[in-house]
Amino acid sequence: MDSSIIAIAITVLAIISFVLEKIPLAMTAMIASLAMGIILPEMKLADVYSGFASTTVMMVAGMCIVGNALFETGMANKIGKAIGNSRLAKNERMFMIVVVICCTIMSSFLSNSGTIAMWMPLIAAVAAKSGGIIRSKIVIMAAGIACAVGGAGTLVGSTSQQTANSVLMGYDEFKDGLGLFDQTKVMIPLCLIMIIYFATVGYSLIKKVLKPENPDFDKGNYYAEISAGDSDNTDSAAKDIPAWKGRMSLIVLCLCILGFILSGQAAFKPYLNVGIIGLLGATVLITTGCMPLKKTLAEMDWNTLIILGAAQGFAKGLDVSGGGKVIANFVLNLFGGQTASTMVLMAAGVIITTILTNFMSNTALAAMMTPIYIEIAKSLGVSPIPFIIAIGCVATNLACATPVGTPACTQTLPAGYKYMDYVKIGGPLCIILMIAAAILCPIMYPF
Repeated sequence: MDSSIIAIAITVLAIISFVLEKIPLAMTAMIASLAMGIILPEMKLADVYSGFASTTVMMVAGMCIVGNALFETGMANKIGKAIGNSRLAKNERMFMIVVVICCTIMSSFLSNSGTIAMWMPLIAAVAAKSGGIIRSKIVIMAAGIACAVGGAGTLVGSTSQQTANSVLMGYDEFKDGLGLFDQTKVMIPLCLIMIIYFATVGYSLIKKVLKPENPDFDKGNYYAEISAGDSDNTDSAAKDIPAWKGRMSLIVLCLCILGFILSGQAAFKPYLNVGIIGLLGATVLITTGCMPLKKTLAEMDWNTLIILGAAQGFAKGLDVSGGGKVIANFVLNLFGGQTASTMVLMAAGVIITTILTNFMSNTALAAMMTPIYIEIAKSLGVSPIPFIIAIGCVATNLACATPVGTPACTQTLPAGYKYMDYVKIGGPLCIILMIAAAILCPIMYPF
């Protein structure tokens, strides 16, 4: 059997496994990479695991530690609590807008999953002290969606763009990968649209769908049970952590962001890359005692790191076997062959990916779509980077119409929501963001 057909068969099976999630996503990626390396004669065995030493994997590993340090040292809680105790928290709609803005910004630089994990108990604590003015169930869904979408603000906010970048860097001609802020240009207007949505029709829609006047409003709502006393206990635990550790974690994060910016400059490229910066930040925090080594390693997101590393081997198999080119030519022919418009292809990719990401893991989808669009770009003789930014980085993070597309939304389920609540509240926003992205991405990232 031709190698390209074998590679496509492995890809189809991997896609089915990604969608069904009967086995862990990391294992699907690893099995696909192993199958490519063992079966395909064109692929070197070393290509199966070479991705684990990539710049992206090192950057993600380091920044996981840097981001977690803000939570472990209590600094993230202090930042959030300062906002929660302000005058802006005296009105529910205003409080929601503040939370959405904060979650959007924080999730762009920290883990979006970690950000929503910090904000949910904080929202519940503020609600408990508000005397019924603020209801946690009203605000938490908006916070989760803000974290999901805001995570696409930079290269480090969500795992899907990190996966896409990891696949891209598996190709020799693109080994430098994407920059930290390459996708920020289009995400700024998209995030503004989301904020305006929740400040206007979104807030009214949430109250209409969730019906807070209903006696069963808080039924099954874990966060409705959090009292002000629980918040006080959390504060007491935070007091046991030396203040310098929180300050150190914030300084290291700021220095890492500065390093990411400088690493894109020609003068600093020989000395810095995003992988080195992430590892430096993690090393400083562990060495100074801000983060305990054993606990840090035990809580590392190994699932994501394995997906990132294995995705490169998976993509390599599609490339060297010719399977990616076969898929690319098929897609191209649907839109007119070699005369296909890159703008139409990008817009179609954004729409298809946005729909799919609401029903399957955005990380898995990025691993699946990125190599296909790289091959499409190669067939057209254009750079794949605009495709990767629009499809692998932006569209994969617009999963706000269901609770299963991204962990940030899934984590809000304990607040007592039903599946259809996400469809009714996040669905309209998802459609608006999809249309906006399909229009803006081809304009902002020309070929």
